[in-house]
Amino acid sequence: MTEQLSLPGLIRALGRGKKGSRNLTRAEAHYAMSSILDGTMTQAQLGALLMLMRVKEETPEEIAGLVDACHDALPHPEMNRVDVNWPAYAGKKKQPSWYLLAARLLADNGIRVLLHGGGEHTAGRQYARQICPLINIQVVDTLDSAADVVNQQGIAYIAVKDVLPVMSDLIDMKAELGLRSPVNTLVRHLNPLNARLTLQGMFHPPYMAIHHEAAILLGQQQNIVMKGDGGEFEVRPDSDTRIAVSDQSEPMTLPPVFNQRAVRPDQVQAEPLTELWNETEHNSYGEAAVCQTAALVLSQLEGLPIETAKQQTLNWWQNRGAL
Repeated sequence: MTEQLSLPGLIRALGRGKKGSRNLTRAEAHYAMSSILDGTMTQAQLGALLMLMRVKEETPEEIAGLVDACHDALPHPEMNRVDVNWPAYAGKKKQPSWYLLAARLLADNGIRVLLHGGGEHTAGRQYARQICPLINIQVVDTLDSAADVVNQQGIAYIAVKDVLPVMSDLIDMKAELGLRSPVNTLVRHLNPLNARLTLQGMFHPPYMAIHHEAAILLGQQQNIVMKGDGGEFEVRPDSDTRIAVSDQSEPMTLPPVFNQRAVRPDQVQAEPLTELWNETEHNSYGEAAVCQTAALVLSQLEGLPIETAKQQTLNWWQNRGAL
């Protein structure tokens, strides 16, 4: 093993101080993640690596290398086609998970969606795994099952612990370390079923460029990064929504639907989701969030002008069946 590709060597490269430290190359990041996945990295090395990368801020090249190693470790089920890879890790704090109704709407109209998430460790947040059974999105526990259910039903949810168990353990280390780590960035780039369109929702603006550039390095030819509501991939219809797409060098802004900010609930609840879908309670904000989010996905997936995609998703919404 060369000094360059040794774990102490990588930690030393990251931690030499202001003048002596440097970023990892893509190959070095791949080696580091491979060492985590195969269990050869010690807990001391793991904590040092994650926190040193966090303090300096992970680079797109590092994220690409970490993701490369994860994809190398994944099984590859046989299946026909997946259209959209939809990570859901942040959890919603105020507004309900309208993005899940958007995913449901797309799936009901022939667009195959895989949702994945994890890290449900923050009290008071609403996570995808909790909501999916309420809106007829099946939760599965293997990638083979995910492939089968997506083929049959158009949509499925799988927890990251059932894709790569180590990833779930690393996310949960936030409670022990007190900080998020680069793992929170990389899981949003996992594409377990090799979908055509990849999505990344994020909250902190500096991470938009990191996600966007990492997606390009990873060859995600159809990709959208969004500063979404609560950090999930969900358009806010009452404010500007910043997005970056893979074929454009600069971020763009989706204008709001409403002229003023909506009153945000004090506490996130599940009932408004089923009430809106089943038309037992109207919610103009929720309807706009669902349709705007679905339209953005459809626009990028099929190469449609955004106004055409909005009209199509509105037609789908008006003709939806009950849950």
